[in-house]
Amino acid sequence: MPKINSSFTAKIRNPGPDRLLDYLARRFTYHSPAEWADLLAKDRLELEGKVARGAEPLREGMELRFAVVDYDEPEVPLDYRILERDKRLAFVHKPAGMPVHRTGKIFFQTLANLVKEELGDPAWAPLNRLDRETSGLVAFARGPDAFRELAPSSEHSRWTKFYTAVVRGEPPAAGGRIEVPLGEKSDGAIRCQMHAMPHGKPALTLYRKIAFRDGLSLLALSPITGRKHQLRAHLAEIGCPVVGDKIYSLGGRAYLKQLDADLDSADHAALGATRHLLHSFCLRIGSVSGTALGSAGSVTGPASEAWDWDVGPEFARVFKALEVRTWCATPAFGEFWAEAEAARNGMQA
Repeated sequence: MPKINSSFTAKIRNPGPDRLLDYLARRFTYHSPAEWADLLAKDRLELEGKVARGAEPLREGMELRFAVVDYDEPEVPLDYRILERDKRLAFVHKPAGMPVHRTGKIFFQTLANLVKEELGDPAWAPLNRLDRETSGLVAFARGPDAFRELAPSSEHSRWTKFYTAVVRGEPPAAGGRIEVPLGEKSDGAIRCQMHAMPHGKPALTLYRKIAFRDGLSLLALSPITGRKHQLRAHLAEIGCPVVGDKIYSLGGRAYLKQLDADLDSADHAALGATRHLLHSFCLRIGSVSGTALGSAGSVTGPASEAWDWDVGPEFARVFKALEVRTWCATPAFGEFWAEAEAARNGMQA
């Protein structure tokens, strides 16, 4: 890819008492504080149209501009695929390693950009996101009307999501609920990490164990709420971190190391994989009548649904996708689906 020369803008959100450099380090963790200081010294950032130095006080809504100069964008896997599409909704397979949206280091090779380019229509936008290392299903809507109606937060839609993960150890039961509030710690060593906190945001995950061997479990998961890093944080909370997770296993040492240096084979061996083994395999979006979900509304019209069995080679070396697919053909999955629907209706009532 040729060197990139461009610029991007963002609005300051929830600045708190931070000055600009502290805000950048807290909000955009893909650069270390030292890297942000270096970019500021090179006049790469403007705040409200003026060259920024880092000590500026902040207000909500201020415009921040970041200049990208002669940048070599890192390579990412490009084997995404559009699985299903109609005039206003598409389901897309995202490979592990490709970000959905722009990050601090990847500006153009994002799923959002590439899908728009392939379809030749900038009106398409992702309705949900997956962490960069998570593979699986991302839904896209065409145009603002479809986006508002189909978004997970819309009162007109009902989302049902299922993931599979390879985790260390066995959960405390063959199936159950993880209902632990989650929040960020401003003084945490890893600023983007979510922690179990009594006054955090409510978070509920349902799980079922599909298989166990060689000290690892294959799980099916359904996030009833949609908190940041919810599945990964919840699984670590019950002592079953996702294999390959750089933040929620091994005390986050791998994540902290890669801020300054590349991980080596010994790091990946300790993690068990080069990326965390988490995959979104089923996504269903139904429409809802009435003014609210749950008892006040009912599903109307055909739901849109997609399945994605491409778990990636590292996942497949431990547990095959066929094992998940076979389990999904049993009554146990139907019961799990019904429980997920009931839990979601209960939270939305």
